[in-house]
Amino acid sequence: AVNKMDTVDWEKDRFQEIVKKLIVFLKQAGFREADVTFVPCSGLGGENLTSQSKVANLVDWYSGPCLVDVIDTFKPPERLTEKPFRCSVTDIYKGSGSGFTFSGKVFSGYVQVSDHVSVMPAGIVGQIKAISIHDDAQQWAAAGDHVSLTVTDIEVTDINIGSVLSDPSFPVKAFVKFKAQIIVFNIDVPITKGFPVLIHYQSVNEPGVVSRLIHTLNRNSGEIVKKKPRCLVKNSSAVVVIEASRSMCIELYKDFKDLGRFMLRSRGETIAAGVVTELLS
Repeated sequence: AVNKMDTVDWEKDRFQEIVKKLIVFLKQAGFREADVTFVPCSGLGGENLTSQSKVANLVDWYSGPCLVDVIDTFKPPERLTEKPFRCSVTDIYKGSGSGFTFSGKVFSGYVQVSDHVSVMPAGIVGQIKAISIHDDAQQWAAAGDHVSLTVTDIEVTDINIGSVLSDPSFPVKAFVKFKAQIIVFNIDVPITKGFPVLIHYQSVNEPGVVSRLIHTLNRNSGEIVKKKPRCLVKNSSAVVVIEASRSMCIELYKDFKDLGRFMLRSRGETIAAGVVTELLS
């Protein structure tokens, strides 16, 4: 949504200027141009939001769908209810009763009241005492739900923001080192071996380093361009090894998309985005 177009009197040139700048960034982030639709609109005036606008200065050059019509074409996200339970913790607080309450999103599987869950990376097991979704008590929650889970038989020192609750039979594992495929953004300083980064993963910002540069890739075909490159420059794609300062609960992107992607930051700027391809001991 290209908002506030009414403030420039629905100028086509201004809209095209914004689109031109944004599409470059979105391509760097991995989006395909064919999958992106830009809609000129005005949130304050409600123009071109729920129905096609009749403003003369807009309809003179734009005949596409309104914002709601574009949203209606989105494919609903797949809920991984058949996979083992995974819930990333985003907040922790003490309730009125026994146990502690954790807020987060269920990324896969489902959980019911009285189920046992494994808390990683602490490696302890607790029991679900209560489940709440949007402040309403529930007996169960499934993939895609934003929940509050009250868990007993654990101590507050055993869990942190960024911890993952999982099925004790198939617990998530914690790793310090992992291999990843990354896309480098428009950076000023090339990424070299040993480059310090801040790994932004779920609700966690974990210090780490890019410990190995394995090879660079052709961004269109995925073919290997150069093995053991000396550095990674802007707008490049590569396979690297990243080492965090402490254990992180991560998964392979092919198994759990939400738990297998991350961003890399340096000096207050996002420098790359990536997906986990291999977990290293």
